[in-house]
Amino acid sequence: MWYVGQRPATVDDGGEEPDDRKDFVPPPGGISWRLFTLKPSGGKAIGPLDDPRFDQDRVGFHVTPTIDFIEIISGQIRLELNEHWVELAAGDCVIQRGTWHRWIVIGDDPCTFSATMLGVGMLGVGDGADPGFAGASVGTVGPRRIVTDGDGVCADGPPATASQSDGGLLTAELWHTFAPVVSEFQGGDAPQSEMQLNPPGGGVTWKQVTIPASMADQAALMHQTPTIDFVRIAQGTVDLELPGQPPTHLTAGDCVIQRGTEHAWRNTGDGPFTLSAVMIGVGDG
Repeated sequence: MWYVGQRPATVDDGGEEPDDRKDFVPPPGGISWRLFTLKPSGGKAIGPLDDPRFDQDRVGFHVTPTIDFIEIISGQIRLELNEHWVELAAGDCVIQRGTWHRWIVIGDDPCTFSATMLGVGMLGVGDGADPGFAGASVGTVGPRRIVTDGDGVCADGPPATASQSDGGLLTAELWHTFAPVVSEFQGGDAPQSEMQLNPPGGGVTWKQVTIPASMADQAALMHQTPTIDFVRIAQGTVDLELPGQPPTHLTAGDCVIQRGTEHAWRNTGDGPFTLSAVMIGVGDG
């Protein structure tokens, strides 16, 4: 969907992934956003024999120097780790942090998921100050979120930094890196008081927002952030409003690369509208 070959300096950075690029892992500071569909064939990813990122004794197991934001779109899949496994369905989200893992489709239908990969360099080695792991607490509202940690899972449940208003507006902060990415182990949940639109510290934020039809007008406020945003419409219908242009009508499954423009989201359906957005800070934060 979008590829940035190095740490983005401006909102205009990035574009189509080069045709001659064969590695599926973005370079240090780079970012890729892809949609994958895996068949229910029982087949597993097999890497080159000389690629240390693939375990030659455990077919399909691999590890990458990245922080990965995974969202299951359709189907069912099992995420296997060294000492744990979880079954995932549509709507489930995963923060994958440099852990050995493999994916196995469950059932007779394919599984489609969205994957944003943040390149961090050599495994466990950063090129600057690592803000560390702020913790991943479980709350009561919002999507199911799984956070990997070492050989297993350290959190499984709605993120603690999620809130729902009396009118039904739901904002769920799935992850903050708190700074430009230098380690696959950094990041976590911000305190409730620190929830904000821009990524804290100029890093990367992943959030979900659900706007009920009853709040269409109140929520459709023009705003602008100095970020590159990967936005996927998860449910409902919405108009993307830009200054001086007619609205762009979007439905579930549509994707938007938002690049620092003034914009608003207006729910145009009879039910709730949900967007999933990865917001990437640019420059020096």
